[in-house]
Amino acid sequence: YAKIDRLKSKATENGFIFDSSWMTRSLNENETIESVLCGHSELLVIALNLIQEPAPKFIQVVKNLRVCGHCHEFTKVIAKIEQCDIVVRDANRIHHFYPNGQCSCQDHF
Repeated sequence: YAKIDRLKSKATENGFIFDSSWMTRSLNENETIESVLCGHSELLVIALNLIQEPAPKFIQVVKNLRVCGHCHEFTKVIAKIEQCDIVVRDANRIHHFYPNGQCSCQDHF
């Protein structure tokens, strides 16, 4: 979770805005929009991979649900910040996030 917090800070410094339209439930007492959106499984798996030493240059994630729009945008930012390739296979397609901050699906998810 500390790595997710550092990634959130770096993303915010680079102009990333957390979009509350991707929220599917009300916030509980001690939650923020950022904490709920960054608690999605694929982001936690990516953060877990990034705490390895040395940091990987390629991360692959497989999930049985679709990637939400927030996770898609945030993963693009993570790939750019960390300068690594991230591949996420969801229920519909394979997303290849490149170190230049682009995705192979060209944002058609």
